[in-house]
Amino acid sequence: MRTGDLIFSAIGHEDNAISAVTVGYRGARLNHMGVVAIASFGDFVLEAFYPEVKLTPFENFARRSRDDAGRERLMVGRLDESHTALIEPALNYGLALCEMPYDELYLTGNGALYCSELVVNMFRHANGGAPFFIEEPMSFRDIETGKPHPTWIEYYACFGMDVPEGAPGSNPGAISRDDRLEIYDITGPIPGLEQELL
Repeated sequence: MRTGDLIFSAIGHEDNAISAVTVGYRGARLNHMGVVAIASFGDFVLEAFYPEVKLTPFENFARRSRDDAGRERLMVGRLDESHTALIEPALNYGLALCEMPYDELYLTGNGALYCSELVVNMFRHANGGAPFFIEEPMSFRDIETGKPHPTWIEYYACFGMDVPEGAPGSNPGAISRDDRLEIYDITGPIPGLEQELL
């Protein structure tokens, strides 16, 4: 890995609510992501993970992705050479956001950040304020049924809200499909991923 690589993971079971409504690179059901930061004193991942934005030791990030059999489920991608100049300013900006609260509502512009929103904001800042990873209307509909996923209905009801279907946002799966990203390493049995890639 190199500093600036994007790392994606599958946390929990295959029917995770995020995985159930998004699709990543070659069908992968991914539900978390961060940015790799290699230092002389260790390998880290800059991430937004409850309760805040933080720099997490790589081993801890990887451990969270383990399935019931103890296998880590990770995917790593690298921006093409024409965009590597964005990495340093993106990381510097992201590090300045450490301790910002985690966004439990998955909404943009509310003073808190979720995992892919952190990455979107980092690279927007590095790109002079112009969008880099594009936010799209979010869908909370089950990929298999096309109906609103019941877990999301219950989740937002706890906050006294309707599901924010169509609100602008991002997710790890969509970012993993970006054409400017080369997926170069896949570890473990990531749910949904075409088996010939394992």
